[in-house]
Formats: sequence, structure tokens, C-alpha cells
Amino acid sequence: MLKNETTNSANQIERLSLTNKIRSWFLDHPSFNPYRFSLKRNCRILTSNMRLLPDFLVIGSSKSGTTSFHYYITQHPNIVAERNIHFFDHASHNGIKWYRAYFPTKTYKNYKKLVHKKKLIVGDQTATYLFHPLVSKRVYNTIPNAKLIVILRNPVDRAYSDYQHQVRDGIETRTFEDAIKSELKRIEIGKKEPSFIMNIDDFIIHPVFSYLRYGIYVDFIKAWMQFFTKEQFLILPTYELNNNHEEFLKRAFEFLNVPNCKVNGLERKNVGEYKKLDESTRKLLVDYYKPHNERLFKLLAKNFGWDK
Repeated sequence: MLKNETTNSANQIERLSLTNKIRSWFLDHPSFNPYRFSLKRNCRILTSNMRLLPDFLVIGSSKSGTTSFHYYITQHPNIVAERNIHFFDHASHNGIKWYRAYFPTKTYKNYKKLVHKKKLIVGDQTATYLFHPLVSKRVYNTIPNAKLIVILRNPVDRAYSDYQHQVRDGIETRTFEDAIKSELKRIEIGKKEPSFIMNIDDFIIHPVFSYLRYGIYVDFIKAWMQFFTKEQFLILPTYELNNNHEEFLKRAFEFLNVPNCKVNGLERKNVGEYKKLDESTRKLLVDYYKPHNERLFKLLAKNFGWDK
């Protein structure tokens, strides 16, 4: 018993010595932040060359059910996906090794294929990618063959949901009507003075002041289609996800070329509760979006029935 206690004491002293050495090293190297140090994360970065890049991206849109969608698809045994990495809209801050570190290794993919006879599909879901003016080119330069999933909510409901989200976070203090009136003025100024429109290389996408603009989906999708073919897109409306989960997911799994899979817990995620939008304001926005929606429906050859 005494021998075991002596051995344990020696081990504790050795561990304390190692801890002190690590602490001293960080003190001597102030450029490394010990509070950000993660052995697992750093190991992943060191093995980044062995890791996969995404096969697909869920690029948008925010406040349209992408959180629920992520929860559903990651139950599929063939799919591994990460949320809100924000690599492509912060591309100058982190290198490709940092990005690869989020994803499984090629060895794991081969293991799934050889041992479990399952194909591994890897994804990145960052729902603001759709809106950033530079992300489409960055994605194309990195993973040009990626499949792209876009979930679109009625832009009137998306705008109001976005506004309510900012209210809950204490960022927005105006009424919704005042907020959209202000944005409509900025939109008109932007038409006359293009330099007024923010287009900074690595600006942080933030929905404040863009409640309406982020609902003009057709312009954002066309920008992406300058780099990717229509066959690389799966574009579906949120109401199909809400009303018929199984059919929606079946189409998604077919698009990703994986077997259909029944998922559990189909309750909606990240759902806010707030009072109903004033009918006069809704009519104003329905009329505002009508010509933009018509352009979208023509592009997609499908009418989502939002103009009511």
C-alpha cells in the first residue's frame, strides 16, 4: 500500500512539473493564447492535409429553417455536417488548414466505405453564405464541384422573423415599420450612389438594416449561378420543410446521392414566438416583393405562392 502511495505521489509531481513547463512556455511565447489552446483542435489542424473538404454546402437563407434542416440531415448515417463555420465570409482570417480541421479524415471516409459499406458525405451549413457578395467565387475556387442547398422562406415572413430576432438580442429598438421605412430609403440612396453600398472584403454579415434586401433572393442566386450550374443547386421553400418533412428530406437525400433515411424528432428548431405582423404592413411588403418574386419564380421555373 505504501509503495502505491509513493508511486502516486511521484506521478503527481511529474504531472505538476509538466504543467509548469507548459505554463512557462506560454509565458515565454505571448503570441499564443493559452485560453484558446485546444489539444484536439490543434491536432486536427496538424492533420488537415489528411482531411476532407465539404461535398455540399447549405448556403442559405437565414431565418428559413436551416437549423431544423441541419438537425434532421445529420441524423443520416452517411452525413457529417458542421454549422456556422463562416470560413468563406471571413476568408482572409483563416487558412484552408483551419477550415479542413472541421471535417473528418480521408481515412475515416475509407473506413466507412470498406467496413460499414457506407458512403460518407460531408457538409458545411452557414446560412449567411448566400448573401455575401464574395463567397460564391471563394467557394468556387476551393470546391467548384460542391452541391449547394438553398432553403427559401416567404421573404415577408423572413424579414419579420429577422427583425424579431434582433429585438430579442437587444440590438433592434425601432418598430418594424420604422425599420423597413429606413431601409427603403437606404435602398433608394444605394441605387443613386453605388459607393454607399457596403462591399468590404471580409465584413461580418449582419442582418440589421438588411431585413428587406436579404429577401430579394433572385439577385443573390443569380450571383452564385455565375460560378455554379443549375444542376448543382437544390432550392426548396421552407413551407415544404414544415408541412412535409419526409418528402423534403427525401429530395435532399436524393440530391446528395445517399439512401433515403427516416429521422427522429421532427420538431422545428430555433423557432421564435412573437405577435402577428400587422396586415397593412404585410400587404406593403407583399407588393414590394412581388416583382422580385416573379423574377425568382421565372428563374426556377416554379412558383412558391408567396404573393398573398
